[in-house]
Amino acid sequence: MPSFHIVLKKETRMLGAAQVMIGLIHCALGHIWIQLYISQSNPLLMVYLPIVLLTGYPFWAALFFILSGYLAITTEKRPSKNLLMYTIRTNIQSIALATIGLLFIVMEFVFFLLKQGHVLWLHKSGIILSVYLGIFSTLELLLAKKVVKWGIEANHRSIFAYNVHGSRRYFSHKTKNGTIMTPVQDGKVNNK
Repeated sequence: MPSFHIVLKKETRMLGAAQVMIGLIHCALGHIWIQLYISQSNPLLMVYLPIVLLTGYPFWAALFFILSGYLAITTEKRPSKNLLMYTIRTNIQSIALATIGLLFIVMEFVFFLLKQGHVLWLHKSGIILSVYLGIFSTLELLLAKKVVKWGIEANHRSIFAYNVHGSRRYFSHKTKNGTIMTPVQDGKVNNK
């Protein structure tokens, strides 16, 4: 029966930890945004419409960022084919959510710049919070893209199967030039 051997880069664990931290930072920035919005809602809404906050982006994106980071860490620790596929899927969803969040932030900036009015300190505070969300969303976009790339590479490399031919076992894997059969002795690949 063929078994799959997944080799994922060790840096994936660090990228996963960074994704979890970005998710927590998104949650914290969303909480600060809510505090600012509740305490100053009347003067804030007259000039500045916080689209990012009203859509709930900091919170629902944080859940996906934390989940994709957790799955990346877990996949690197205990690699399995199903876990690798879940990691790739959640990171693709994180890429999509980060892109949507960046679009919301750009819309928010455009609406703010189109309205002419006196800019108060709380408008500047709102813009700064949105800028931070934009920075961390961009960072999440880049990290998730890298995890997806490494995951797809590991998935292609995991199409390795142990083939049993008589008393000899072979480790087969696909390369650009075709399938390579390498003898296995004592559970180790013999590169002779």
